[in-house]
Amino acid sequence: MIDQANVPDVGAEETLARYVVHSSHIRRSNQTLKPDTFIPHPYRDLSVTRHLLAIEEELWSVGEDVADASGKTLYGRGDIRVTVCTGQQLLVQAKPTSNNPNHADVTGWPADKPAQKIIAQEIAATAVFVAKG
Repeated sequence: MIDQANVPDVGAEETLARYVVHSSHIRRSNQTLKPDTFIPHPYRDLSVTRHLLAIEEELWSVGEDVADASGKTLYGRGDIRVTVCTGQQLLVQAKPTSNNPNHADVTGWPADKPAQKIIAQEIAATAVFVAKG
């Protein structure tokens, strides 16, 4: 994980993890993610975790913490590239938390829900679903 005292800006080539805590966000037929996974709700920003300097066990540990905090089950994660977000005119900003120095927010979403859905469709189309194993 990133050193909490020295958090770098998010790089264009980084990979981000969006934790999946709703089974309804997974297409069982082909193990892909639905756009709803990537719609910022209930907040204006989309919470993600950077892969930077993290090993798999650390990524999954953070995911378990996210699920536990919301009283939900962790089903997996959707891995996306920063460039996909920035290609949709979104920004990815490092926002470390006390228990996740790799936390980041995807910001700049339109307020309009249909516009958010269109962007989320583009992101979901490139996401790689990694099931919790």
